[in-house]
Amino acid sequence: MVEKTEDTMTLTLTPSLTIRIRRAADNASRVIHTHTRRLSITSLSFLKMEVMVFKYHGK
Repeated sequence: MVEKTEDTMTLTLTPSLTIRIRRAADNASRVIHTHTRRLSITSLSFLKMEVMVFKYHGK
């Protein structure tokens, strides 16, 4: 799927915190968490919208 610019909004609040809002493929409600040593991602899907929170961790 190719995302159009108008389908996605990205907010960079701080150098270590970014929020992306986009249209979801379906309207299922779910929460997904994943993390690595340097990055945590939380994805919330509801009402045909998906909110992804990216948190970058320092050394």
